[in-house]
Amino acid sequence: MSGDHRTETERELQKALRHLSAAREEGDLRKTNDVALEEVSNTVSTVLREYEGDE
Repeated sequence: MSGDHRTETERELQKALRHLSAAREEGDLRKTNDVALEEVSNTVSTVLREYEGDE
């Protein structure tokens, strides 16, 4: 994987996390989906930390 691709992937993951956080804060998410979205958020955060650790 090239550095440029990694950077693009990292930016997209960070963007996804920002959107999830904003939706959660604004109350746009159904409570029934909250657990699933929390798992997605945790997974994305873990991937980002792994990318940062690989650099």
